[in-house]
Amino acid sequence: MDRRLLPFQGWRLTMFQAVMIGVFLIFTIRMYDLQILRYDAYQAAADENRLNELPLPAARGVIFDRNGLQLARNVPAFNVEIVPAGLPADDAQVLNIYNRLSALVDVPPTAAAAARASGIRQRSIEELVREGEGIAPFRPVVIAADVELEVALRLREEALDMPGVSVRAISVREYPTGAVTSHIVGYMGPIGAEEAEQLREQGYNPAFDRIGYDGLELFYEDILAGERGNILREIDVAGAQIGTSLRQIDPVPGQNLRLTIDTDLQRFAQQALIDEIQRHNTLQAESGLFQNQSQQGVVIAMDPRNGQVLSMVSYPGYDNTRFARNIDAAYYLEVFNDPLRPLLNNAIRSLYPPGSVWKLITASGALQEGVIAPEQNLFDPGSLVVENRYAPNDPAASQTFFCWFREGHQEVNMREGLAQSCNVYFYQIGGGNADVSPQSLRPGGLGITDLFRYSTAYGIGTELGIELPGENPGRMPEPDWKRRLYGENWSTGDTYNAALGQGYINITPLQLLSMAATVANGGTLYQPTLIESVLDAQGNVSRPFQPAIVRDLSIDRYGPSDIITLTQVEDMIMKGGSSLACTCEPDGDNEFYNPVRCNPAAYRNTVDVNPDPFVEDIRTYRINIPREYVFNGNICNPLRFNNTYEPAFVSQSNLSIVQQGARDVVTVGTGSRAALDDIGIAVAGKTGTAQYCDDIARPLGLCRFGAWPSHAWFVGWAPFENPEIVIIAFVYNGQEGSRVALPVVNATMREYFRLQQDRQGDRPTGSDLALPTDPGTGELIVPPPPTDGQAGG
Repeated sequence: MDRRLLPFQGWRLTMFQAVMIGVFLIFTIRMYDLQILRYDAYQAAADENRLNELPLPAARGVIFDRNGLQLARNVPAFNVEIVPAGLPADDAQVLNIYNRLSALVDVPPTAAAAARASGIRQRSIEELVREGEGIAPFRPVVIAADVELEVALRLREEALDMPGVSVRAISVREYPTGAVTSHIVGYMGPIGAEEAEQLREQGYNPAFDRIGYDGLELFYEDILAGERGNILREIDVAGAQIGTSLRQIDPVPGQNLRLTIDTDLQRFAQQALIDEIQRHNTLQAESGLFQNQSQQGVVIAMDPRNGQVLSMVSYPGYDNTRFARNIDAAYYLEVFNDPLRPLLNNAIRSLYPPGSVWKLITASGALQEGVIAPEQNLFDPGSLVVENRYAPNDPAASQTFFCWFREGHQEVNMREGLAQSCNVYFYQIGGGNADVSPQSLRPGGLGITDLFRYSTAYGIGTELGIELPGENPGRMPEPDWKRRLYGENWSTGDTYNAALGQGYINITPLQLLSMAATVANGGTLYQPTLIESVLDAQGNVSRPFQPAIVRDLSIDRYGPSDIITLTQVEDMIMKGGSSLACTCEPDGDNEFYNPVRCNPAAYRNTVDVNPDPFVEDIRTYRINIPREYVFNGNICNPLRFNNTYEPAFVSQSNLSIVQQGARDVVTVGTGSRAALDDIGIAVAGKTGTAQYCDDIARPLGLCRFGAWPSHAWFVGWAPFENPEIVIIAFVYNGQEGSRVALPVVNATMREYFRLQQDRQGDRPTGSDLALPTDPGTGELIVPPPPTDGQAGG
């Protein structure tokens, strides 16, 4: 019997069944993968297409000065928008709308009109709308930003005739005080491509939001910006909303800042600096000394009792009102390319030789180390010759260091040395003089090692913590630094120069001011601050001001169990890899980085504050870390580790001698024109004239041996008995501190006390404090320059 297999019998049927089972198995596995394993991813992708978050901007915090004057505020602006899907279907009507808008907002209506226009090619309304329509036709397209109020009102009046067109009110920044406070307040700008992704995760919308670019606007971006809200809504493929909103998160307004800045004093200090620079330049031009003219300067005023900065002027500056609503590209390029660098805040970012103001540090160290007794005289013949150690019998190989007063001050002690700013006296106490008896002067003087210790104790080489971006800590030089950088040994001449704030010494004006404030207040280096308080949206204080100590220089006022404060640099040198900086700095090359152990608030360590090697006085210390500080200063450096390093301290008695010397500067010395005796206020201070040769002077051929160009400095504080104000003035290439910088400090200090009297009624009358003016021109009458016997420093 012939048994033929039917098509779907036998092995064919089995094979078919196996294939079907395999296919269904694949489908099942795939369905499991899609529906179970990848459910969250696909659901998120679907929601991203279906759901849309509409950002709700937060009101940015306002910045006030100490008296409530607004320095940065929010004002309304108006953007003109078109919803492509809302435009009429008739092309002629659309063209009429474009033409009407073009007439009001000065944007070309069509691509053809834009092509015919002269100048830089501007995108037309037609092109903007076409692009937006291709992406999301129901999403508004901004065709003109920040239009005038009159234009916005006109558009709203004509809204019925222009369907699809709307005016949206937005908030923009305004800076009422402009260039007077621009380096402090800063400005805002659009979010750059490099920052977009990171800020998008924080709730920013790179297409619309602006962020701080400089000053407090940048430094306190997180506090000022607040928290953005959003509306979650369902949309169709064209971007049109479906139904009602699914969720709304309201924005949280940014917090407000009340500054320590006194705008009235700030404005006066700026004008006083400008006037003095102009007066100086006029005198130099009349003498044919055009190379001695100046175009830069700094004035800073601080309360030495707490570190509050009352004014901070860096001249020349820039007008941040030009960046308030939009970045004025032409103006930005102008100031960016200006060789005077007006965008740079020279008060905190630029380093300069401090000159004779530095002698306050040298004097402190010399007294504390017993280099010389305060009443011991040293002879100043007008110069000091240092023989070459390798050719002691060759006079031609020796080096001569001159005093600014070439006739010499003759016999000089510590207070007289400060008062007359005697260079030869400070050469000797700084670097020694083999011709002076060891009973009178310690061999080698203070020396660079101890000078490093005392300058570091005064905050040199340390970020002081001012609430502005880009503070420059500088670096206090020492022998190893020079050897590594220049391949040369440190010489006695280097020490002589360093003792006078010359040579390799370069610091910021803020550092020099803070050092002087530390002398004035008796030994406490405060963190300089611009923040008086942080306020919430209702004006309530959410963060009050509390003085922060960077360094305790005089521990006489502390008991054995009290915790003292040292700087990060000192801690790093002493404790090495276990120091706070080495533990907390996440540098890729820092092998000591340990985020688990990084706890600045709880960090404590110990130090022996008694220099006697046979007697211990162990004290506990802490490190001040500003609230917004980021450990990225590259302080940790194994090449600087030294477990035998001894941080410096100065006794109250020795500080008192330095203070008295600073008082003598004004009563009988180089700073006599700083006196306010006519209004009953005792002033102390220090003049400074610092020779320099930098990238500006060198190409101009000004760096001539024996006739170097000079910067002008003066720092003063008052009242001497209980200082409440310390002011520093710096004039780049100003030649003479007592002639050029001092009048700025004197005028600003008078204005400070006049303002105090006007506001509080506890000072001499305004007429007594007023500066004399020319009755014909109204200009300030500047006192005559000192005689040759008074000038210097």
